[in-house]
Amino acid sequence: MHYADAHADTFFRITLEDLDPLMRDGGLHVNVPRMRDVGQVLQVCSVFTPKRYSGKPAEDFARRIISTLDSWAERHPEAFKRVRTREDLAGLGDGPTGLIPWLEGASPVRGEIGLVDEFFKLGVRGIGLVHNHANEVADGCGVPDPRTGLSEFGRQLIARMEQLGMAVDCAHLPQPVFDDVMGCVTRPPCISHVGVRRYVDIVRNADDAMLRAIGERGGFVGIDFYPEHLLKDALEPGHEPATVEHIADHLQHAVNVCGEDHVGLGGDFDGFNDACADLRHVGDLPNLERALHRRGVGESVIAKLFSGNLLR
Repeated sequence: MHYADAHADTFFRITLEDLDPLMRDGGLHVNVPRMRDVGQVLQVCSVFTPKRYSGKPAEDFARRIISTLDSWAERHPEAFKRVRTREDLAGLGDGPTGLIPWLEGASPVRGEIGLVDEFFKLGVRGIGLVHNHANEVADGCGVPDPRTGLSEFGRQLIARMEQLGMAVDCAHLPQPVFDDVMGCVTRPPCISHVGVRRYVDIVRNADDAMLRAIGERGGFVGIDFYPEHLLKDALEPGHEPATVEHIADHLQHAVNVCGEDHVGLGGDFDGFNDACADLRHVGDLPNLERALHRRGVGESVIAKLFSGNLLR
């Protein structure tokens, strides 16, 4: 079984904390020894820009993370391979893990369309339009109501991304922005890392209409592993912990709504501290596979969820 993941903050942490991804117990959820343990062929790497950065500092911060990723890939070709084309993607297998940088929030573009092309040249192949805060594109899901939809720049950004073949990522979008994006896109959109509101009814998670909209447009929904997206109050003292059974709940619901060809995993590893009780790091993924088997999910569907749908 191969594994491909749509979202991790691993290189953000490596950049800020000088951590070593070659170490099994070096403090990262995602590292090379555990990637090899589970047959991980692809990692989409978040280039997250915190709210404190805007304008040129946001651009510079994003470039710094991409430079860190490039440096590790250049120095350790046995471990990492930069993925820039469909041919690169198709060539992934039992060798090095493919890496794709992905802007999480469009702040580094800082309202300048020309910078989309610059980041594309740097290997960025998708942009999450917002994070929790507002930027030049739209309000994020953490902005209080009333939230506004896409700005004019946001519409221009989506048009240029689609011309370049970059994925439009709807993670962290509140409803007005999501609706506007669905009215703009002409290529399959995605939600790289999300839970479903059927189980945890928060703005950050996707409701059935959102899931259905992604599926109908041929897109991809990545279910994440953050406990509070999976189980209400999961991190409260004394509360039942989130487990792989809760992840399986979210996966099965997403499959029921938008189809088995449009769902996968976007764990958000290294983007949080408190992990699920039995999915502490990428090496614990066999626990999720076993949970799905116990529910009678077939091997071919599990293969789609674990890698096939993201790699297609």
